[in-house]
Amino acid sequence: MGQALPKKKNRKTLYIILGGVLSILLLCCVLVVIVGQREGEPETALVSGSPGPTSTAIPSEIPTLTADQRPKSISPVIASTPTATIATIVPAVPNLTPSHTVAASSTPTRTETQTPTRTDTPQPTETSVPTATATAPPSPAATSTLTPAPPTPTPLRVPAQVLRVIDGDTIEVSLEGQPYKVRYIGIDTPETVHPTEAVQWMGPQATEANRRLVEGQTVLLEKDVSETDKYGRLLRYVWVGELMVNAELVRLGFAQVSTYPPDVRYQDTFLQLQREARDAGRGLWGEQPAAAEPTTTSVPTEVPPSPEPTAEQPQGEANVVIAHIFYNGVVPSVESDEFAEIANQGSAPANLKGWRLNADDPGQDFIFPDFVLAPGQSCRVYTNEHHPESCGFSFGSGRAIWANKGECGHLFDASGQEVSTWCY
Repeated sequence: MGQALPKKKNRKTLYIILGGVLSILLLCCVLVVIVGQREGEPETALVSGSPGPTSTAIPSEIPTLTADQRPKSISPVIASTPTATIATIVPAVPNLTPSHTVAASSTPTRTETQTPTRTDTPQPTETSVPTATATAPPSPAATSTLTPAPPTPTPLRVPAQVLRVIDGDTIEVSLEGQPYKVRYIGIDTPETVHPTEAVQWMGPQATEANRRLVEGQTVLLEKDVSETDKYGRLLRYVWVGELMVNAELVRLGFAQVSTYPPDVRYQDTFLQLQREARDAGRGLWGEQPAAAEPTTTSVPTEVPPSPEPTAEQPQGEANVVIAHIFYNGVVPSVESDEFAEIANQGSAPANLKGWRLNADDPGQDFIFPDFVLAPGQSCRVYTNEHHPESCGFSFGSGRAIWANKGECGHLFDASGQEVSTWCY
């Protein structure tokens, strides 16, 4: 009986050791399972560098053991197991953690996913360079094509070389090798070279404007109906390229419209340009200097040469026309000092009895008495003033009759035929 006790004691110790070994093996299995599951977790946790959740995830992964698998006396075994033995086993557990670094090695694949987004922005900048060079070609070179084109003769327009500028509405040209004086049709500029009259206001400016337009130029001469006036001057519209000089002088305000039928091809154009110049206050339509007031109110008593056609008129015939209309009177409100001036530009006297001057409106008429207008003589018909020195004619109107906005005066002979029209 006493010898059997040692065997039982050894056997009990053996069981304790086996139980401890089984417990350790079980713990290792549990750790292996935990490590395997952590390797299957998303990589974001590893990349973000937060290893903390590994300690909290272990309890949830520990499998529950059955009663058969659970050692009956595990606690005594652990308690009796030497600490040195446990220490030799536990260090093996950290050796399992480097397996997590393998998961971290997948992070380079994340950087590879960024490579397709490699910016090729230098390429668009290269395409912008040609666009800059495309705008570089010298566009100002196009402005060098502003040189005037040479005049193109047409059946109505004949080329001539300007020899000199005489005044605002008269030039001398060389036509087919012969010199001719040319009088502009449809307009009249202030006098500067009249043999019996002083230089009129704006006359020098009109001459200078004409000089700038035509001096030294090859111009085109366009005939209307009449060939010459009574002074032998050619009656023409004068063109420089596509610019009509007659119209340009009216537009600039250096000439007034002066219409003499039948040469009225561009009358409407001239009147429109004159209205625009008057509204803009250009040239003759601007404010006159105080010193020029007397000259303004006393328009020449002797009518300057005009382009009135006489090619078909026999010698020794009268030619009565409206020479001028002073429509913007100085007298306030009623403008009684307005007047229309008529002149006999023919070579024979004319009896004006029964002739009628109309101010462009029905009822605004002046009927001439028995009065003989001598060649070269002129008379004024005032709105409501009496001036014996200029024939003493008056409409006798208590208000202004010539509208400042523009109108036409009409002169009819005793038979009722219109013989002259003057528009402003």
